[in-house]
Amino acid sequence: MSHLRSTAGAGFPALLLRGPALLLGLGLLMLSGCAAPQPLLKRANATGLQWPDAPLQAKIEWVKSVSTPEDAGIDKKFWKKALEIFTGAEVRSIAKPYGVFYDEAGRLFIADTGLGVVHLMDTRQGLYFRIMAPEGRPFRSPIALAEDEQGGLYITDSTSGTVYRYDLALRTVTPFLRELDRPTGMAYNWVNKLLYISETGLGRIIAVDGKGAQKYSISATHAGEGFFNRPTDLAVDHKGQLFVNDPLNYKVMIFTPEGLLVSKFGEMGDSQGELDKPKGIAVDMDGNIYVCDAMLDSVQLFDDSGHFLFSFGSNGTGDGAFWMPTGIHIAGDYIFVSDTYNHRVQIFRFLRGAALDEDNGVKPQQSNEVK
Repeated sequence: MSHLRSTAGAGFPALLLRGPALLLGLGLLMLSGCAAPQPLLKRANATGLQWPDAPLQAKIEWVKSVSTPEDAGIDKKFWKKALEIFTGAEVRSIAKPYGVFYDEAGRLFIADTGLGVVHLMDTRQGLYFRIMAPEGRPFRSPIALAEDEQGGLYITDSTSGTVYRYDLALRTVTPFLRELDRPTGMAYNWVNKLLYISETGLGRIIAVDGKGAQKYSISATHAGEGFFNRPTDLAVDHKGQLFVNDPLNYKVMIFTPEGLLVSKFGEMGDSQGELDKPKGIAVDMDGNIYVCDAMLDSVQLFDDSGHFLFSFGSNGTGDGAFWMPTGIHIAGDYIFVSDTYNHRVQIFRFLRGAALDEDNGVKPQQSNEVK
């Protein structure tokens, strides 16, 4: 975490002696405190970053990066800004993001494995706070996020073997499932109302209902072609199909909502279209499949048959570049990617037209839309 330089112990008279520079700084703070917040999904600047490169038609454009709530358009009040200067309070930044989720209410959730929290940035209400484990303790290793239609946010905590449920209305967190073997990836299926969880340690996917009762598991019997090798990230498409990242087999496996194998694709390699260290996975409204590759520092796109289309991103710290991309989430035409070691979430847009309502949120999810 970054810290502003502390002035603790200096005392107010000593601060006054700092003279015109301090007064100028306070004046700028007062002006900035009155600034209107910028919508989360408004492009930050005219960088013109698009993929694939010309002469191919551009399909993806860079929108902005989010490292703090301020980047998401959530302004701090003047007294909070002044307090940070006087006391050296912590800057509210992201340490090590993995899971990311953006819902129809305009809330951006980021699972931060470095801080053991989930950042909640409510871009519609202009609010920010951190979700923590019961009794205000940090999560041990928060990885994936999913939301159901009942206002429940689910959080996998891999190290503790627990899935937590956070009530978005009551702002309370409770254990939902315990004693799992390294729960990592997770996805909610809006078609059959089941929550899928990767139990990575046991090499299987479990499907549970809203009460946590297991309905079935997907393993060798269902796949029909050998065991998973530490399955991790999950996604669900508009048909309710389940997409499983099986990274040590270098495969993406696709199942029916009931857990029957449909198809699979992928092969090991470090070239475009091959998988080196696959992480997060997502599916857009057209059925295109997005896979974060942490080693290649890019997001690769495949069609619904698993044929490689193109990739976006490269190694680096600038706009549109990655340093170990991990989690990914798609809401409408917007793509949210956790850029782990750059300590940020980057937002991209699929160039087809916005899928937003006029209140800075994604249109309500229906059974024929991607969640």
